[in-house]
Amino acid sequence: MKRRSTATSRRKASSSTAKRGQPSARPSQAPAAPQPPRSPGVKVVFVAVRGRARLQVEGIRGRPVCAARLEARLAAAHGIRQARASSTTGNVLILFDAGKLELRSLIAAVTRHAGQVRNGDGRALTRVDSVWHTLSAAAVARELSANPDAGLDATDVARRLAALGENQLPTPAPKTSLEILAGHVTSLPVLLLGAAAVLSLGMGAVVDAVVIGAVIAANGIVGYITERRVERIFASLQNGGLPPAFVLRDGREVMVPAHELVPGDVMLLKAGHTIAADARLVDVEHLAVDESTLTGESMPVTKVAALVCGADAPLPDRLNMVFAATVVAEGSGIAVVVGTGRETEIGRVRALVAETPTATTPLERQLDHMGGQLVAASLGFCGLALGLGLFRGVPAIEMVRASLSLAVAAVPEGLPAVATTTLALGMHRMMRQRMLVRRLAAVESLGSTTVICLDKTGTLTENRMTATAWHLGRREYLAAPKSTRGDPEPDQLLARALAIGVLCNEAEIADDSEDIRGSSTEAALLTAALDFGVDCRGLRWQYPQQELRPRRNGENWMATVHKESATERLVAVKGAPEEVLALSTSWLDGEAVQPLTRASRAEILAANGRIAASGMRVLALAFKQLSSGAEATYDDFTWVGLVALSDPVRPGVREAIQACERAGIRPVILTGDQARTASAIYRDFDPTGRRSPRVFEASRLSGLDPATLVAVAAEVDVFARVSPAHKHQIVRALQAGGHVVAMTGDGINDAAALRAADIGVAMGARGTDVARDVADVVLMDDDFGSIVQAVEQGRTIHANISKALRFLLSTNFSEILVTLGALALGAARPMSAIQFLWINLLSDVVPALALAMEPPERDVMDRPPLAPHEPILTRSRLVEIGGDAAILSAATLGVHGLAVARYGAGAHATTIAFCTLTAAQLVHALSYRSGFSRDQGFPALEMAVGGTLAVHLAAMTASPLRRLLGTTLLSGSDWLLVAGGVAVPLAVRGLRRVLASEARSIGNDRAHEVMGWKPSGEQEQTEGNGRLPEPPGSAPR
Repeated sequence: MKRRSTATSRRKASSSTAKRGQPSARPSQAPAAPQPPRSPGVKVVFVAVRGRARLQVEGIRGRPVCAARLEARLAAAHGIRQARASSTTGNVLILFDAGKLELRSLIAAVTRHAGQVRNGDGRALTRVDSVWHTLSAAAVARELSANPDAGLDATDVARRLAALGENQLPTPAPKTSLEILAGHVTSLPVLLLGAAAVLSLGMGAVVDAVVIGAVIAANGIVGYITERRVERIFASLQNGGLPPAFVLRDGREVMVPAHELVPGDVMLLKAGHTIAADARLVDVEHLAVDESTLTGESMPVTKVAALVCGADAPLPDRLNMVFAATVVAEGSGIAVVVGTGRETEIGRVRALVAETPTATTPLERQLDHMGGQLVAASLGFCGLALGLGLFRGVPAIEMVRASLSLAVAAVPEGLPAVATTTLALGMHRMMRQRMLVRRLAAVESLGSTTVICLDKTGTLTENRMTATAWHLGRREYLAAPKSTRGDPEPDQLLARALAIGVLCNEAEIADDSEDIRGSSTEAALLTAALDFGVDCRGLRWQYPQQELRPRRNGENWMATVHKESATERLVAVKGAPEEVLALSTSWLDGEAVQPLTRASRAEILAANGRIAASGMRVLALAFKQLSSGAEATYDDFTWVGLVALSDPVRPGVREAIQACERAGIRPVILTGDQARTASAIYRDFDPTGRRSPRVFEASRLSGLDPATLVAVAAEVDVFARVSPAHKHQIVRALQAGGHVVAMTGDGINDAAALRAADIGVAMGARGTDVARDVADVVLMDDDFGSIVQAVEQGRTIHANISKALRFLLSTNFSEILVTLGALALGAARPMSAIQFLWINLLSDVVPALALAMEPPERDVMDRPPLAPHEPILTRSRLVEIGGDAAILSAATLGVHGLAVARYGAGAHATTIAFCTLTAAQLVHALSYRSGFSRDQGFPALEMAVGGTLAVHLAAMTASPLRRLLGTTLLSGSDWLLVAGGVAVPLAVRGLRRVLASEARSIGNDRAHEVMGWKPSGEQEQTEGNGRLPEPPGSAPR
């Protein structure tokens, strides 16, 4: 390439001159003499509208970089909502909060920031993503005092490193041991337990305080060990920082560590290398860059150094730029570094991640809300008990102690342990299924998900190109399955197309394997030939390459010239169908070579259009033969046909998406592809074809007000041409609409959205460090189908915690009602505080843990997701809990009354009441088990109830425990009385369940008749025809 050769010769000349002791001339690199700081003038142009000001700023007219730097500073300033600086007029338009910022203060702020930009503040070389791609390569070199021919010298590098810092990306600090432990001991339910322990200690109940403290410690230890283990696994997945870079320094090509790069450095880009900083291209030679981790586009992007892009060009369209953490797929180039560290695009994403707080999970919010309710209930019960006791004439000191013990009884000591243990077991089950969960509460969040945002490239697809089909002549050929390599053998037409794909190809096959090095497109062509049994190495040996004509600016095709025989040469070409067709004069119609007529050209273009409309990339193949002495010319080709390339969908993805839809979870696809391609992608994932997808160009999001954005997000199926900021914006809009949002992704461009989502799911095998760092769940084998299992696990955990919570609250409430009932009736206290604690920690916790380990119910994935703002205990559930507690307490008080009548008030009557309430609560746990579990498995609940009853009976016979609990031995008739007290609540609850079931059945029948209920799929079909809200200023459709 002439420009590259010229640049190379200039570097060699400069280097040789330097070696002879003569300094190379680099006037553009010499730093300007420092100027004394002065404040630029700021004039008011227009301020008539409140909160809006147009100011003229000296020093930015004709200087786009300074204008952009000033704009970036002002946009981040306090009280300023938006700023737009124009280098054409020298004016700055500012929208600000007039309630927070006076006009005088605003002008002072603009003056200060403009002065810092103009006078070379240490932050002068900041990232200005709206500028570099809008300038020519020469203008960028002037702005950064860079010399593309010789690079920077050591002195200049040291100065810039000192001023701007090293090229290091911010990495999120792992959670410390203290942070993990604090997360498990500072939740509201645990703090309630701590308060109960303090109250017990204050009342002299040391045993109670020690036991409650042990519960808190156990809860913290289980949670800490589980999360710490996962954090260590996450740390082991890190791949390290950016690799070294080849740069020009002092006229020589050297390799330097990535952290030593500075703005103004001249990078040399080579195939297969990861780019270490953002840079403006100066020269390219057949350069294509894989930017899939940053932009989400699976195809390598061909770069054009001479191009000057518009200011509003999205990231994928900045063809004159290269970005850190992307990979050179093919070719080479020279680029001037314009951004390092935090000032790169990947640094911007990491900064956005750092500014985005981690969303609290629905379970955390619900448990905190319930904790507040428990505090209010405890205070209410204490006040009621104190009032009843004083009304009955009980001494005040005794009633204060009794009220405090009642407050302790009101707190379900087993709740934190049950919740933590249940979530920890869920984490371990998911780990066995190759899913890592970072936070315990995140397990349950998956069950509450209402919308799942799906990043396409690398998540739904494999992020590798595959030759899917061929259109040759008038025939269609499908790719050969790998399992049948070489069988069947390709016919003559397909064999010619495969041969062209192998020969007109710069990808290389490894000598000792079939690993392929090269661009994804060319690797796909070689893989397709291998799958059909073509000997690629033998074919290239038979037709040795003599010349290569690479793609050029504005020409999207390449050609190779090969020796075919002693007298003939073969020219093979591949590229964009329209351009290759324009170079062709004949075609293979499947039978013979025919001249290309207007009709045949239209037929070929129609086939190309059909394939492109299905979302696939299309390449054209052609050839011609020359005599051995003839000069190669690139026209008069014979058209062979089209090859369709696609990024294949991961196995199981379609089934997983359909399972999510059945579960009431709406999938939203986010892709960097064009709208037409995005629409085809959705149809590929929705083979039922119920309705046309609703596609929205993400570039239009910036013109939407918040309310319209929420409405659009609620309707759209596919967002096309999305950037990292767009993904973050879409997730936030869905959350503002009341949804619990899960986000899947694998690339740098997904990180901010993963962090903002209620639950972030990253790919572990092919995902980037950035995505894994912020995700709540990592799929270790990149199996998207695991998400369905995770959602099922989350829903099961939520249902089981709800069962355990209802059981715990009903039993605790029954203990409170027993105490209050005795006070109200003026009877002796049925049980002591230590007996209540025994019930709470043994007969409550063990069955609750067993309930929390119940297997999934059969229809768990056929139900709609839980309402995001619905409490874990609804009003009807609370009424149910109150009814169960009343029955348990009434049975216990009745048995206690009979025992007092027979034995008098004392230890014997207390023991009978104690055994009655303990056994009744244990049997009560059985009523929470669902009869429709998918896999009954080991009868954990029955074993827990039986085992706890056995321990309780042992406690009634062991002398040390009898002394601790204050109980006595019971006779056979006493046990019959206990059995009667246990049977009554069981019978009443069974009757209530039968009556409630009949009432629900009647109510559902009536509701279906009145509402005309239809299945969810039919509802979507009718709703799918609704129009999207239009952004302001858009033309009517």
